[in-house]
Amino acid sequence: MVLLFEKISQNNRYGYARVSSREQAENSSLETQKAELMKLGVPEENIYLEIGSATTAIENRPVLFKLINQILKEGDLLAATKLDRCSRNTLSFLQLKNQLAEKGVAFWVLDLPRDYLENSPSSQLISTALAAIAEFETARRKERQRQGIEAAKEKKKYTGRKSGINKDLIKTVQKYKNLGVSVTQIARIIGKSRSTIYKVLKEELGYISNRLVKNHKYYQKDN
Repeated sequence: MVLLFEKISQNNRYGYARVSSREQAENSSLETQKAELMKLGVPEENIYLEIGSATTAIENRPVLFKLINQILKEGDLLAATKLDRCSRNTLSFLQLKNQLAEKGVAFWVLDLPRDYLENSPSSQLISTALAAIAEFETARRKERQRQGIEAAKEKKKYTGRKSGINKDLIKTVQKYKNLGVSVTQIARIIGKSRSTIYKVLKEELGYISNRLVKNHKYYQKDN
């Protein structure tokens, strides 16, 4: 089914934006993708955001999986800013495209030409080649990262990822916890993930798992 972009109403336009880590989300990478999709005419409420690696299979990415299988319908358009936002390699990209085509859903990646929507042989060839190049570049980037880590380890300069937990964060979490604020609300106020807040509470402030009750030994240490 051929769907031309101009004939797809805004209410039928959907967007998918993804970043690999919470740090990227906090650095406005998701907001940048959202802005590009909204320029395309995708309503903000139709843009779905996800944090997770592109190397993860679609069935293990709940947002994209639900979008494809439960929300998109015939006559809709799904847009993403780049190939690697929605697929892990050339094969998964082509499988996703075919899956959407079978549903009658147009699939547009913004770094591909618009006539790609028309599914012409030439546009298919270009998109397949670009997907392969994107996969190759991702592999090269990971290899450079691995080589850099190995070199840093040899120089004893690699310490792994920074946790982002410091004295100010611990103090702030303790303040809101003492006020009876929930973990979810603390995370929103501070701008950190819930997992980070739980880590501070359990590992730094001595709260017991699940119930988040203050451990007795920490009372003794605090006093």
